[in-house]
This record gives sequence, structure tokens and C-alpha cells, in this order.
Amino acid sequence: MAIFTVVASAQYPGGGTTGGTTSGGTTSGATAGGATAGGGPTGVYNFNSTYHKGFNSPEAWGLKYFASTSMLSGLQPPESSEGHHVGSISVGLEMGWLPTLDAGQRQIGFNGTVPEDLNQSPFFARPVVRVGLPAKFTAVVAAPPPFHLLGVTSHLIAFGLERPILEHEQWTLSWRGYGQLGSVKGAFTCPTSVLAFEPGSPGNPTECVGKSADEATLRYAGMEFQFAHRIRSMPKVVPHVAAGGNFIDGAFQVHAPVEDGLDQTRLWTHGGTFSGSAGVSYLVTKRATFTVDAFYTPLFVQRSPNAPTTNDGLFNVRALVSYSFR
Repeated sequence: MAIFTVVASAQYPGGGTTGGTTSGGTTSGATAGGATAGGGPTGVYNFNSTYHKGFNSPEAWGLKYFASTSMLSGLQPPESSEGHHVGSISVGLEMGWLPTLDAGQRQIGFNGTVPEDLNQSPFFARPVVRVGLPAKFTAVVAAPPPFHLLGVTSHLIAFGLERPILEHEQWTLSWRGYGQLGSVKGAFTCPTSVLAFEPGSPGNPTECVGKSADEATLRYAGMEFQFAHRIRSMPKVVPHVAAGGNFIDGAFQVHAPVEDGLDQTRLWTHGGTFSGSAGVSYLVTKRATFTVDAFYTPLFVQRSPNAPTTNDGLFNVRALVSYSFR
């Protein structure tokens, strides 16, 4: 079974920075020693500080981008002709495409001046379980197996509660509340690929001397509404659209051996996003369903202190194969 792999990244907050809050990618507080020419740490660097990043900073963009790849949004299979049953169980496998980030998008370290290792997997996958509850509620749980694959280890669990709020013979309006807890671990700031270069050189600007063991926390909470319509002439085909709002609470814990010591900087950010999806479900049998969705969320970022804020959103395609046992 494929394993959900997602990466996030952060920066070391500039050599000698003693402040704790940043906004829009610009660090507040005085810089005592400055960074090296490549942007790496220096002898006066504070390796154990916590820094708040503005939600539009390059580092925050990385966290909200990869939190969004695991958003428990859309992909709601229609109920079978038998209707809702308390205690019913549906199991499925969700898979999605992770777009490859270009060089500019990977340039999110040090306020958008240093590239990070973000393209570790072209896809994600996770099992999804639905359980029928009283009052037409359905509980949803989705979690990738906690295996190490393609350089990362996922410890994420997403959960939700959904219910139809308006039902008609041909259409349904549903509500879903959802959230996620957990983190992803991997070598994001100091991958193996930079260790062949001299610390502080263009190939190793963050002065890595060993492989890092970083941890990206990807928490979110949100809700969405979904509209589904059954086509009379094609009863097995059910198109649907969904729109929702999200609160993302992300953090990045660096654990990187660099030339001047062990960097254990922590960055955190939070803020709101909105998202939408559209797709179609096909009822293979009265119990088996195949669903495909296109997902999009606008994500705003200020790539450098003097640059304008632009939208660099996530668009991907997701699919769910599910089977109901009752």
C-alpha cells in the first residue's frame, strides 16, 4: 500500500537574530552577526529559539501548502440505495497527486533565499474509514500508516463528522467538520544531497555537516458544505462540489547538525485559508464507489521583503475507492 508522504520546511532565522516575531517574511529584532554569504548560521547564531512567522512568509507558505495536501475535503461518496445505517462501516483508499515544486517555490529557507528539499514524493495515499452514527451523522477517520518511505515518516491522523442537512430525491446538501493532528519527520533542512558540498558554499548554504531529523507539525481544523446531484438518465453518476474554510496551525522543529553546532530552532505560524473541490462519484455496485475530485486552495505568499504578496495555491487531483459493508 502506498504511504502518504508530505514535507514541509522552514528557515534558520538569520545569524544572531534575537527577536521572536516575524511578519510577511521579515524578521523583527536586531541581527548581531549576520549570516554567511550563502545564508547559513554563524558563530553567534541562537540555535534554540522559537520564532513566529507571518502567515504569508515563505516558511509559512511551505507549512500551509503541505497541510493543505492532507486536507480532509471533498471525496464524499454518495449513500447507497439502502440509505444511512447506524453502525455501517465503509473502508476506502484515498490517493492524490502532489505537484512538483519548481526552484522558486522550494526557495523558502531564510526568508525565501535558500532552497529546501520539498519534492520527495509525487503522490500520497491513506486508508479512510467511515462509520454510521445516529441522527444521520457519519464519523470519518483517515491516517497513513506510520512507515518510513521516500525519506519521510508520517504520524498524521485526520478525522471528521459529516451529515446531510437538506435531502431531495435528486440532490443532497451536506455538512462536514474536520481536523488533523500530528507531524511528518524527515531531512528537510539538511538532506543527504547537500552533504557532498563544503559548508557555506552555494551547494550547502546552511552549513550542514550531517543529515537533519526535522519535524513538521501539520494541524488544521475546518468545515465545508457539499452539494451532490444525481442524474436521472445516469443514476450511477453523481457530480458534486464542495467549499470550505480552514484554520491551519503549523510548526517546524529544526534538528540539524550544522558547522557551529546542533540547530534546534522552532518556527510556528497560524492563519485561515479557504478551499474548494469538484468531482464525480461512480456507483460501481450498490456498495462500491469510485470518486475523483479536483481540489484547489489559494495560498498567499510574500517571497521576499520587498516583493508583492501573490497567490501560489495548491491544485491537485484526488481519488477515493470505497466499499460499504452494510
